[in-house]
Amino acid sequence: MRKLAISLMILFVLCGCSSKTNSVTANLEINNSLIPIFHTSAYDEKTLDGLGIKLSSTNIAPGIRELEVRKITEDLLRKTAAQPKGIYLEYGLIMANVGIGAISAEAKNANPVLKNKKSILDVPVWVITFKGLLPDDFVPDHRGKEPLDISSTVIDAITGEVLFGFGIGRMEEKK
Repeated sequence: MRKLAISLMILFVLCGCSSKTNSVTANLEINNSLIPIFHTSAYDEKTLDGLGIKLSSTNIAPGIRELEVRKITEDLLRKTAAQPKGIYLEYGLIMANVGIGAISAEAKNANPVLKNKKSILDVPVWVITFKGLLPDDFVPDHRGKEPLDISSTVIDAITGEVLFGFGIGRMEEKK
C-alpha cells in the first residue's frame, strides 16, 4: 500500500511539472555550458505584432518532431557560436509580413505547399529563439543598428528547412 501511495505521489508530481508550458524541460549542453530550453515564446504579442508576425496554436502534427528541432538548434548554436542564456522552442502556424521571395529556393522546393503560396500565411513552423545574447553589462550607444539580444530562426515544421529569421535588441525594462 505504501509503495502504491509513493508511486501515485510521483505520478502527480510528474503530471504537474509537464503541464507548465513555460517550464524548463531540458538543458542543452554546448561548449560545456548548460542552456535551459523553454517551451513558450520569448516574445510578447505586442513585440511580435510590431515585427509583423503572428504565431497561432494549431492541432496540425508537425512533420519535424521536437528531437529533430533540438538537433537543428544544436547545429545553429555551433555555426553561430552564440551563447544564449535561454533557448525557446515554439510550434504553431505563422503569419508573417515577409515576402515569399525571401524564402530560399531549397525551402520552397522541399515543401510544395510553400511553392504555391504568395505570402507566409498559416504555415506550420518551429520558431527557435536564442534569448540573452548580449552580456548583462551591455549598454546601447544608439549610434547605429543595435546588436540582437533575442534572435529567432523560423523552421518549416514539415521539412526542417530554414524559412527566415528575425530578432530584436535588448528590450526596455518595464518600470
